[in-house]
Amino acid sequence: MTAEIAILNRTAVALSADSVVTLVGAQSAKTYDSAEKIFQLSRFQPIGLMIYNNALFMNAPLEVLVRRFRETLTSNQFKELVQVWPAFETFLVQFKHEEVDRIDHFIGMLGAELKELHSALITFMLMSITRRGRKPDMRKWFLEKIAERSSVALERPLKGDFLADITLEQFAGAFAEATKKSAGQWLNSTPVVVDEDLIQALCGMMLNIIRSDQRSGAYTGFVFAGFGWDEIFPTLLSIELDGVYFDRTRTMNRQFIDIDRRGDTAAVIPFAQKDMPERFIFGIDHLFEETLEKSVEEIVSQVVLQAGKTFTKKAAGDVRAAAVKQYRAGVERLKQRSETALKTVVNHMAKKELGELAYSLVELTSHKRRYSTDMETVGGPIDVAILTRNEGFIWVRRKHYFDAAMNPQYTHQHS
Repeated sequence: MTAEIAILNRTAVALSADSVVTLVGAQSAKTYDSAEKIFQLSRFQPIGLMIYNNALFMNAPLEVLVRRFRETLTSNQFKELVQVWPAFETFLVQFKHEEVDRIDHFIGMLGAELKELHSALITFMLMSITRRGRKPDMRKWFLEKIAERSSVALERPLKGDFLADITLEQFAGAFAEATKKSAGQWLNSTPVVVDEDLIQALCGMMLNIIRSDQRSGAYTGFVFAGFGWDEIFPTLLSIELDGVYFDRTRTMNRQFIDIDRRGDTAAVIPFAQKDMPERFIFGIDHLFEETLEKSVEEIVSQVVLQAGKTFTKKAAGDVRAAAVKQYRAGVERLKQRSETALKTVVNHMAKKELGELAYSLVELTSHKRRYSTDMETVGGPIDVAILTRNEGFIWVRRKHYFDAAMNPQYTHQHS
């Protein structure tokens, strides 16, 4: 994981990111503090890119792909910052890859689903052992669970009707073989036989899941920030990429910030691990907010319960709903007040101060992870870059895997 911050006002953009990358294995996890997460995306325009979560795209390091994309840019070709993503998206889709690289993401998503289904199947099998009478049909039960999971996915469609024109036959033609292999690995020690009907059911389930807004663990977050050549004030576009299917990117959680004279004149946006920056910006982080909401609901439920027959069942539900609504509204007012106060200050910050604030917010998250029982998924050297329309992309803090003093040719080539 990681912690990243983007801070914008009408003068500049500050980008800051830690250096930790977490490699997760079957039974262990290890962190390294040498990852690069901030990149100068163009040599001709002040445009930067931050990445978070998965640092690979089709098994190729994004660090390599970003630099390769930068080599394809030969002029001030982006009138507006939002034009960067379509060009970068096309580059990623057309980047040379093998068939196994293309289906790796699907195998990962399918594996996560099969793990849950397998666990539920084992539990059901153990429970059925203690039952008397006719033994249940394991295959029928398993197919019902697949249908239930598929129905849940159908209720959460991804915006834009992703793969709406792809039929189940087309999808199965592309992924049936991988589905058969993965299902065989998970179900070979169970009574459920992997046949064509089961594979078809799994393919149907996966098609609905991929069409849904469910985010896998292998997504990559992209944060583009800076200036198009026709933009006076900076803008930011963030988007999460979660797989490529039928040469189309599966994207979600798009966010656009446009700094202007009278609209948003400043913004502080955290990415990835947001808890500490959210506390600084809003006075409360989303996990704490959700926990408090549950506590409010439980307290009101206890009060209603103690009242006995004073409340009908419908009235009790209405009281709980009203209490939660009032809680949310009150917290939202406090959050807006805190954010507005911070934005008022950020609006007038100089470039140097923007960089210092961005650095401090990432450092705060790093210290929280270090001095707690949590795994240190944020840490290492913190990189900071400032982007302005006149000076361009400027590194304020930047780590190197080498001693710059011993490599003067590097400084000369990249000055």
